[in-house]
Amino acid sequence: MKKLILVIIALFLFINVNALEIDSKNAILYNMNDKEVIYEKNSEDIVQIASLTKIVTAITVIENTDNLEKEVTITKDMLKGLDGYAKVGFKVGDKLTYMELLYALMLPSAADAAQALAIDISGSIEEFANLMNQKVEEIGVNNSKFDNPTGMDSENNYSTASDLAQILIYSLENDTFKTLFNTNYYTINSINKKIEKTMIATSSIHNLDTSIIKGAKTGFTYDAGMCLASTTSVEGVDYLLITLGAEARTTNNIKDTIKIYEYYSTNYGYINILSKDQLLKTIEVKNSKTKTYDILSKEDIELYLEKTITKDKLNYKYEGIEVLNKDIKVGDKLGTVTILNNEEVLYTFDVYLDTEIKYYNFPLYIAIAFISLAIIFIIFKKIKKD
Repeated sequence: MKKLILVIIALFLFINVNALEIDSKNAILYNMNDKEVIYEKNSEDIVQIASLTKIVTAITVIENTDNLEKEVTITKDMLKGLDGYAKVGFKVGDKLTYMELLYALMLPSAADAAQALAIDISGSIEEFANLMNQKVEEIGVNNSKFDNPTGMDSENNYSTASDLAQILIYSLENDTFKTLFNTNYYTINSINKKIEKTMIATSSIHNLDTSIIKGAKTGFTYDAGMCLASTTSVEGVDYLLITLGAEARTTNNIKDTIKIYEYYSTNYGYINILSKDQLLKTIEVKNSKTKTYDILSKEDIELYLEKTITKDKLNYKYEGIEVLNKDIKVGDKLGTVTILNNEEVLYTFDVYLDTEIKYYNFPLYIAIAFISLAIIFIIFKKIKKD
């Protein structure tokens, strides 16, 4: 029941974002507290995703090695075909650990790091792509396919905003990946080079305040447009967002992300709609010294709602048994309570009798009365006889 209510709320949120205009062609936003989608735009479209591919590359590497301190020697094959793509600038013969290469992969989105990891693990780009496809199949997404670890545009390298969100949710459960995703600066000691996250470098150049964004991975090709996978936490709400297909060579992927986070954190939040032991309904009790029974809530309930909704404006509607009698036992369902904001259903739950009620035992009372009368009659008759 709770799942259904949250879905209804999510649909309500979709209807109320007309003011949220973004350049990105595709987007999906999760409230991670509830694991619910609260905004989407063409999230099921199959598209090019540029360097967001490296999210899959990273988790595939992490889960296919037992030693992240293993050393890799850069070879000529690892540096082939990377003209025009972001690189750290490794040279043949450089020796780096897997962890150093992973930071290079995830922060400046280095294609040379991606190919170095792929070839060292699998022997070839093709074999590593097979591992990537096995991984996303294990994760359970159906509209993603990969044929390279860098995110080069290809008809066989694609995904959707929805799939990428699921892949990122899965990947963030891994502590190593989470650290990489949330790190902005790193020094590759093996080659004595400082690196920074692409989003940080871009926002610095364009004077953008990205402090609301906590974790991020950017992507760009002309076919994919500007892309950004990110997370944040605002006022106790954890969000995860994928934006794809913003105009090329702009910062609109970053601006869209900030706009979406600010819109939801400003206009939505957790509202207490029910307090523990709150009186919901008083019903009559028949044939008992207990004349009424109070239906009380069993827990506090908070829902992610528009901040304009306040508890004092809500309507608590009870439908069910109006009079208790001896046939109703502890644990029996009494009815259903629906919490409404105007005509909109926010939450529905069942209520049960949780207190034993003692009723008058009329058959016993009648039997006692008859016995008493019989005794009186016998005594009276005996007295009269004497």
